[in-house]
Amino acid sequence: MKINDVTLAALLVGLCLCCASPAFGANPPSYPMVCHGGPGMRIMVNHDVDANGVPGATAMFIYFKPAAKAGSVAPPLPGECTWMDRTLRSDEPAVLWIRSPHVEFAFQVYGDGRIARDASGIRLNPEGDSADAQQWRYLSEGVLNGKQFTANVYNASGRVMSVTGVGP
Repeated sequence: MKINDVTLAALLVGLCLCCASPAFGANPPSYPMVCHGGPGMRIMVNHDVDANGVPGATAMFIYFKPAAKAGSVAPPLPGECTWMDRTLRSDEPAVLWIRSPHVEFAFQVYGDGRIARDASGIRLNPEGDSADAQQWRYLSEGVLNGKQFTANVYNASGRVMSVTGVGP
């Protein structure tokens, strides 16, 4: 089969339009997940490390228990998350995940496992790009202070609920 110049040009134009489309390479649609922080949740933070041992992006995982009711029916109990319109299905991961190359994350923990606090709350320092750092602060303060919070997420291949934004 021989491809003529017109067919080749049409294919190239189509490819360019596809690549220029906002949907090309974009995250899937995100949906609000409402959560209630507290002792039933667990935060894990780590860094990517390259072959030379140089740290790269920081990732935070927040493990939770799926709530028994949709958020529109009742708010989740401490340590739980749920969708606004339904409960989590059994095949949906019970872990939020956020990653950024622009955030450093630090907090202080006493020898007995208590997190250091002062008059303003937990002593937490998400540093870096302000938009990313503020999202990390919102999520971690919600978990550690037992507050209700909302994360906009999508199911990333059944492994984690990938956070794309926070807040109502």
